[in-house]
Amino acid sequence: MATTKGEIVEQFRSQSIREAAMRVVSRKGYDHVTVQDIADEAGVAKGTVYLYFKSREDVLEKTMSFSFEEFHILIREAIGRGTTFRERVEQVVQAQIEYFEQQQEFFRLYLAMAEPLGERRLRKHASYRTHIAQLVSMVEMAVENDEVLAQPPERIAIALASVIRDIGLQRMTEKNKRPIAEDIEFVRDFICRGIATPEEKPA
Repeated sequence: MATTKGEIVEQFRSQSIREAAMRVVSRKGYDHVTVQDIADEAGVAKGTVYLYFKSREDVLEKTMSFSFEEFHILIREAIGRGTTFRERVEQVVQAQIEYFEQQQEFFRLYLAMAEPLGERRLRKHASYRTHIAQLVSMVEMAVENDEVLAQPPERIAIALASVIRDIGLQRMTEKNKRPIAEDIEFVRDFICRGIATPEEKPA
């Protein structure tokens, strides 16, 4: 935590540069952003960026990490609100879609990291791996409770993350969005009916 005026100023400038980087990436795509682009967006000299970050990659790495921090908290809280696997899926889908719609620059950054040539990069990123680990823990809990079939938890987690991401993208491009409750129900049923253990038929 910053304690002096100088530290506060440094924190502010570093944050301003990260926010500028997020905006530029959301517009131009991850691979096409330069340090000059980021400096121009932040309203600072190119050399100022290098006072706070070692390289273009350092700016983008830290931008992604900081941007994910609030998102991780949101997902952790969403998982905690459910008592069954279906409820947890509903809570995660709702929290993630609502966050994407409220924080569209973050969502565009997330999408930029998942561009066709960048999907491998996204999946290796520490922040994305943390997100998947959160979903894996949710799936493992469901396996222990015999709520889902014993499939690889990470595969299920990646599938869930991908479905929510694509539904979020679809909602972003729609002029007349469906009620969010319908998309929550769609994703829940898409995931649960495919991997849930068969429900017992009434006698």
